[in-house]
Amino acid sequence: MTVTTVAAMAGVVSALGAQPARGAEPTGLALTAIAAGGPPAGTVLRAGRFIVDLEGRVLFLHGPSVPPGAVVDTATVGQWAAEGFNAVSIGVRMDADGTFAGSSGSSSHAGMPARAAADGSDPGLEQLATAVDTVVAQGLRVMIQIVPTAAAMRAGDEAFAAGLRRVAGRFHDVAGLVGFELAAPAGSPALNGAVRDTDAHHLLWRQGIAPFDAAASVVTNDEATLLAGWAAGDPATVLRLVSAADATQLGWFFDRPLNDTTLGAVARPYPAAVAGVPVGFTYSPSGRLLTLSYVPVPAGGGAFSGGAATQIRVPRRVYPDGYVVRASGATVVSAPGAGVLCLVTDARAARVDVRVEPAAAGREPPVAAPTAGDPCPGAAARPTAPPAAGQAVDGAMRTDRAVARATGRAGGTGDGQAGGGANGMLLWALPLAGAVGMASVLGGLRWRMRRGRGGRAAVAGSRRFP
Repeated sequence: MTVTTVAAMAGVVSALGAQPARGAEPTGLALTAIAAGGPPAGTVLRAGRFIVDLEGRVLFLHGPSVPPGAVVDTATVGQWAAEGFNAVSIGVRMDADGTFAGSSGSSSHAGMPARAAADGSDPGLEQLATAVDTVVAQGLRVMIQIVPTAAAMRAGDEAFAAGLRRVAGRFHDVAGLVGFELAAPAGSPALNGAVRDTDAHHLLWRQGIAPFDAAASVVTNDEATLLAGWAAGDPATVLRLVSAADATQLGWFFDRPLNDTTLGAVARPYPAAVAGVPVGFTYSPSGRLLTLSYVPVPAGGGAFSGGAATQIRVPRRVYPDGYVVRASGATVVSAPGAGVLCLVTDARAARVDVRVEPAAAGREPPVAAPTAGDPCPGAAARPTAPPAAGQAVDGAMRTDRAVARATGRAGGTGDGQAGGGANGMLLWALPLAGAVGMASVLGGLRWRMRRGRGGRAAVAGSRRFP
């Protein structure tokens, strides 16, 4: 069984209203405060170790990673959405001078040389723009991955900064953008500024080694982490890594070819957007049983001002005969058999618990493919205005205390923080030899929490086809 458990989130934003230092990455909802104008729809922010949307919901991204030059068409993106994916990582090749040549084989750029055009334009970015438009038109988010050539790698930070400025300048107004991933080891802190010079809204993601597997890689923005490189594409490795990602509350981009074998492991139900702080998430592939628990408060502090819509992706591949959902503390507002299950928190609910399981043949309608646009009807789940700089810590502490009350633990300060840090270290140190082993260890951590020793769990957590 794949088990994911989150007790509470760490401290969130220390100064929401202040411009961050030059070498520091803007923290979470601070991006909204430092922007001259409002961010584009679908912008992804960071609140502590969570990534969140503009409505304050915690996001979990699942989707494929597309190499530079690959064609992305509407039919393929529609198939990805039907499998339950909600995001795509798209690569673009960067040359040593920070320009983007593109693919000379593209029909829209036939005959164009494999270098930047004489007028200073970037053919690669125009090809990338076509792919990005195709993805976001289907309602999926997109990560832009900058893949440097060998010469660009030798050029180092100077080339990276030039490329980041060109990409950010071209795509800063794109709706549904997760951010810019630099497919190279972390370099100078000045690279953060190269993005912020032209784009105050979007995050810069850098590569690192996955804490649970030295052969796998992640991309990070401070505490927020996404699984990126999957080490190998054999079924055992794929299942082990997707289980590790679930167990540590990480989203991911899958960098291997998608076929029936790999889809059997990565196409699974999951909470794509949670209107609150997740405190428990489990999925059992054998029984196709998904359970989710969360406290209905925004991860970045404050409070939701309307009906907070949680979205759970339920692929037809997993539920060919439909599914049954049971919820406590929330009301299902989506149609029976919807490819995206939508729930709105009930008034005065302190905790929401959801259970999704297979339906008996003929008892429920078949699962429908998600449609483009917002799949959940009803009021938008927008948090109230973020707290001022001096109130940010108090807001985070109130969020922690709400989670602690819902999980039956002591308040999230003092010794609870120390316990949470120990639990986080243990979690990353797990060998992850199998999901069963993960479940047993996390079960022990839950027992410790019930004994009053638990606290906030500090966990962190795209690469491409070969």
